[in-house]
Amino acid sequence: MDLYINESEMRRSKDVSLLKETFNKVLLITAAIIASLFISAALVEWIRSAYAPFHGVAYYNWFPKLKNFLYLMAMFNILLIRYVVMRIYIAPGTDNFETIVKRLSKADISSMLISELPCFYGLVLFLLGGDLIDFYMLFGLSIIYCTIYFPRYNKWVSIIEEN
Repeated sequence: MDLYINESEMRRSKDVSLLKETFNKVLLITAAIIASLFISAALVEWIRSAYAPFHGVAYYNWFPKLKNFLYLMAMFNILLIRYVVMRIYIAPGTDNFETIVKRLSKADISSMLISELPCFYGLVLFLLGGDLIDFYMLFGLSIIYCTIYFPRYNKWVSIIEEN
C-alpha cells in the first residue's frame, strides 16, 4: 500500500471540502431567507387577529395603481433573477476554482433574495389596503420562486466540471 498521495488528489480533496463548506453556508442563508417568508405570514396573521377587522392603515386614490405595479413587478422578478445571475456568472476576473465557487454562492443567495421580494410586496399591500388575498397570492409566488431557485449541489458540481 502506497502512502504517497499525489498533489492533484490533495488539491481535489481541498476543492471538494471548500465546495461543500461553501454550499452548506449558502444553505444556512437560504434557510434564513425562507424562514423570513414564514415570519412575514405569521406577522400578517397576528396583525389580522390583533386588529380585527383590519382594513389597512391607508387607502389612497393611487393604491390600485400601486397594487397593479407591485403585481407586475412580482411577475417580472423571474426576469430580474435571470439577469442578476447572468451578470454574476459573466463578471470579469479569473476563472479559477475559488472564483467559480464564490460566483455560485453569490448567484444562489441573490436569486433567493430576489425570490423573496413578492412576499414583501404582498406585505406592503396588506398593510396599506388590508386585503389578505394580496399577501397570500404574492406569498405563494415567493414560495414558487424559492422552490425553483433553491440551491442544488448537483448544479454546482456540473457547473464546476464544465469549467
